[in-house]
Amino acid sequence: MFFAHTKGDKVREWQSLKDHLLNTSIIAKSFYTKSVFSKFSELCALLHDVGKYSTAFQNRLKGCEKPVDHSTAGAQLINQLGSENDNKHFIAKLMAFCIAGHHSGLPNYGSPSDHCSASTLYARLKRPIEDYSAFKNDLSVSNLDIPESIPIKPTRKQGQFSVSFFVRMIYSSLVDADYLETERFLQGKMNRGMYPPICTLNDRMINYLTKFANPESAINIKRTEMLNEVLDQAESEQGLFSLTIPTGGGKTLTSLAFALTHAKKHNLKRIIYCIPFTSIIDQNAEVFRECLGVDVILEHHSNFDWQAFTKSQSVETFDDSTNALIEKLKLASENWDIPIIVTTNVQFFESLFSNRSSKCRKLHSLMNSVIIFDEAQMLPISYLEPCMLGIAELIENYNSSIIFSTATQPPLSKFLPEFLHQKELISSPDRVYNYFKRVRIENLSSQNDNQIIQLIKNNKQALCIVNTRKHARGLFDQIKTSKGSYHLSTLMCPAHRRAVIEEIRSRLDKDKHCHVISTQIMEAGIDVDFPIGFRALAGLDSIVQAAGRVNRENKQDIGILYVFKPDTEFIKRIPAYIKQTASIAEIIMDQFDDPISNEALSAYYNLLYDLQDPNNFDKKEIMSCFEKGILDEPAFDFKTASEKFKMIEADTVPVIIPWNEQAGKLINKLKFSDYPSTFLRSLQPYTVNIYSNEFNVLNNLSNIEILHDRFAVLKCLEEGYDQNTGLIIPEGATGEAIIY
Repeated sequence: MFFAHTKGDKVREWQSLKDHLLNTSIIAKSFYTKSVFSKFSELCALLHDVGKYSTAFQNRLKGCEKPVDHSTAGAQLINQLGSENDNKHFIAKLMAFCIAGHHSGLPNYGSPSDHCSASTLYARLKRPIEDYSAFKNDLSVSNLDIPESIPIKPTRKQGQFSVSFFVRMIYSSLVDADYLETERFLQGKMNRGMYPPICTLNDRMINYLTKFANPESAINIKRTEMLNEVLDQAESEQGLFSLTIPTGGGKTLTSLAFALTHAKKHNLKRIIYCIPFTSIIDQNAEVFRECLGVDVILEHHSNFDWQAFTKSQSVETFDDSTNALIEKLKLASENWDIPIIVTTNVQFFESLFSNRSSKCRKLHSLMNSVIIFDEAQMLPISYLEPCMLGIAELIENYNSSIIFSTATQPPLSKFLPEFLHQKELISSPDRVYNYFKRVRIENLSSQNDNQIIQLIKNNKQALCIVNTRKHARGLFDQIKTSKGSYHLSTLMCPAHRRAVIEEIRSRLDKDKHCHVISTQIMEAGIDVDFPIGFRALAGLDSIVQAAGRVNRENKQDIGILYVFKPDTEFIKRIPAYIKQTASIAEIIMDQFDDPISNEALSAYYNLLYDLQDPNNFDKKEIMSCFEKGILDEPAFDFKTASEKFKMIEADTVPVIIPWNEQAGKLINKLKFSDYPSTFLRSLQPYTVNIYSNEFNVLNNLSNIEILHDRFAVLKCLEEGYDQNTGLIIPEGATGEAIIY
């Protein structure tokens, strides 16, 4: 008998290879309700580990340390099975991608010149491998029928991108099924799945919304009217939707309520809520937990701290199975098999274009979903083309509905196929905007630092947002001696920022003096309410976000956001993108009395997109990895695309800050741990990301300690960290604008 896995020390347990292959194929097949999809997954799963039928691999299970390539065999076998038919041969190579990469990741296709030792699919299909012919005793080759066509509709002219996306989906189902089946053998039955269905969650939502059924204030009456209007359209056919509701209009609850009702109507499995900023994701997730319960919400992003989450939940929230619930949510983060996921754009799209099995596991869970992109205008221009085409695939071929939810709706439809029509869920966005208008924009033109500081001091409470850390620090130095003055930037660790924001909120609520100088970090959905604001000239999207921090609670008839052009020694060079968007904003402010109206914003985005070099919408040339013009061969470069698709550039170094006693304890545990990576999530609230050149300067000052050869820790808090402004970057170390 041949075996797939073994476990145990004193008493060894063995899993037969035949059982593993059959069980994996059953799981992979179950992910797809369409039989035409499931056939591909089933076939890949049946063949993915046939290389384990070699004597060399069986010896490895018994203790031999010699590495064995067991993934290439299945790829070669499926390629051979399809070689007699041109259509089948093309499709066989698609499945070969999945099988060859089920551990190492989807490879590049390569070329005939590749040496057999290379990692490309072409190389692996001609690589000499161990004899695995014993598989024929367990599997009948005659039953392994390769489909002759792919059950998808092309979303682009040639269709290569659609085919490559299909490969990703089949790959996802294979690797997730493999993980799950192996997990069951090695660890027994796991606490996975078994969540309430969408119809139950929709009932919970309807019950929660009853508290808003009889609104009394004018603004709550309007919010309820919009909610009901949107819910009336929830039974619309699946597709692409936009939800244009201004700040204060109840966009978060309205979008979730629509998604649940829409999902119930169309028998969809989950809601995925994508947010651009990690700084606000926890507050959205908390709203969802209040509506639907803590047991069905997965908060998945790089800054999420399971330990802090556990402590934040009251004892009354849980029964005796608290630990089991936390473990269940952790497992759900691997493959998103949970009804509600709250995540980031970065997590969503980098997974969508990754080639790694650990990230791709979740992709098949995007099928049969409602996916909401909150603040859709924040999707980065340099990735718009591949992102929008990925969205088109999910709508057209994978039975998902998409919602672009924002107060400032960009014309994203120009990046989508013409056959996809976007439906607005609010009948009159202009009328709604006028109703919720709380802020007037005033253009101050050029202002030097002294003038801006004086204007801030003339007001009891004022917020000033600028474009760079250096400018924020320079302005703050002029008011820092005044009580109630605060600074915010990403040089402050997240825990520090949260503490300062709570102090700011307290002073605002108590009508005390409060002057805040901040970088764009304050625009990331921070819930504060200033009577007046100042914004250094930037793109209109940034100006709208800044306006959202002014008169937020409608305590005044109208708040004012003053926009000014900085005349300052603290800005030596304006980054190209900020310079371009600011210049377009100036044009719009000259043309429109209300530069943040829907009409003005539409003009802004159209001008912004029209002025771009068309290549800027796919600056990393992601699409070229899938559209090489070869129609008879799947010449896809999955690995290259994965390496290129980084929405957050990696030229930064995280520095751990011993900001308080808790941080100090965690750093001490990190220092002496044999498994230091297990502490990284807990340390995220105490981490600051800086540019590599800034890090080099700090490191040369000998105030950085490197633990385990890779974790940078600030050694002396007093010398290297200001309790008002955060990590101290010495003069001469530059890296402005991208990290704010």
